[in-house]
Amino acid sequence: MDIASRPEGQSVLKGLSAGIVSVTPYKLGAFGANHALRQTLVFLDMPILQQPEAYIGGAADLLDNKGSLKNKESQKIFAGFMQAFARWIALTSSTAATRSFEEFMKRRSEIA
Repeated sequence: MDIASRPEGQSVLKGLSAGIVSVTPYKLGAFGANHALRQTLVFLDMPILQQPEAYIGGAADLLDNKGSLKNKESQKIFAGFMQAFARWIALTSSTAATRSFEEFMKRRSEIA
């Protein structure tokens, strides 16, 4: 994020829609990290999905040994978040913010 936001005033992140899912093996779902990252994204002028919020605690218990979600309820929660995020992107995207990944990488290389 630091490299992509430099030099000042030339951030390739400006205007890009953002969503945050914090994941931890502990119980609070990385609540503090989630909110600290939100503050950073506000500074970078990235519109952030406000609802639904996603704080995933006990992550190791949600996945099987192949990395797939164990239960339907978790699948439903993640699917709902992704659907809301897709709507958020459609709502907040502008011509400047819909650059391709290749354009992003090229611009990042030029700045770095």
